[in-house]
Amino acid sequence: MFENKVKTRSSQRRILLAILATLGLSTATQAGWVTDKIVTHIQQSIRYHQLPIVHKRLNVDQRVRSFELFNPNPNAQSQPLVIALHGGGGNSSQMIKRFQAQAEAHGFLLVAPQGIGPSEKKGVWNSGGCCGDAVQQQVDDVRFIQQLIAYLKQHYAIDSTRIYIAGFSNGGMLTYQLAEQMGTQLAAVAVVSGAMFEQPPVAKAPVPILMIHGTRDHVVPVAGGVSSIGFVAKAQTKAFEPVQFPLQYWKAANQCQTLSEEVMSKQVTRLKGEGCAADLMFYQLAKGHHVWPASTNPHDRVDASTLIWSFFERHHR
Repeated sequence: MFENKVKTRSSQRRILLAILATLGLSTATQAGWVTDKIVTHIQQSIRYHQLPIVHKRLNVDQRVRSFELFNPNPNAQSQPLVIALHGGGGNSSQMIKRFQAQAEAHGFLLVAPQGIGPSEKKGVWNSGGCCGDAVQQQVDDVRFIQQLIAYLKQHYAIDSTRIYIAGFSNGGMLTYQLAEQMGTQLAAVAVVSGAMFEQPPVAKAPVPILMIHGTRDHVVPVAGGVSSIGFVAKAQTKAFEPVQFPLQYWKAANQCQTLSEEVMSKQVTRLKGEGCAADLMFYQLAKGHHVWPASTNPHDRVDASTLIWSFFERHHR
């Protein structure tokens, strides 16, 4: 097998050298250096796509729950854990792909749980005021995530000081709840296009938090209220609080003295907590819609997955 790999790399290198020669990189040093970089990237990409995503199940409160797991470093003595929560009507397969490249590059255990729904392709979370079946069935999703973390600690080499949760939309709403109730266990959290609801409990501890929201989000509008999207409005049992609500809630919970504002570009403004017990950052995307922000999207100009991991890796309990 090793010999075959060597032959494959050698063949790839010869082909690339020929191509680069036609592009003007005629010297051996120029063409060889660029070729080695490209071949290394190809090898890493092949390994990335060969690493399996494992589907697992867990019994919680007499209900079978499922999750997907990606472990790029199975021999690690200790590794960070990132739990990624999909949006309402989404699924774990969609969410795990958003962080898979980051997990591969930085060696953290990535887990994407599945919400309650009619199939494995569509799920929702009970975040207190939304959404759908999970609220109607009074599913305890906070307990699910707590039990999931306990299971992962038992079966994998988890660094307990580096447990992170990120959520999109309805998953972001649940992330807020988890941050409120599990703050002493979480190193940091991130919410994309999420919302809080009226009269939340007092957070048990300061928690480093990163929030991202687009001003053109019509699903979970910046101004709060009932969604203008019909099926989302039907899934709500409470109005969304305006985006300023979680910002002010976590300013108080994280004991920040004030908020500073930085215009990073025409499309991105960052608010940052100053003098805080735990970091607070909010990115406002001037043309952002209700989608996972990516640097390739001209309306976003930020890559949420990269930004979130960059924030996470700076924090531990």
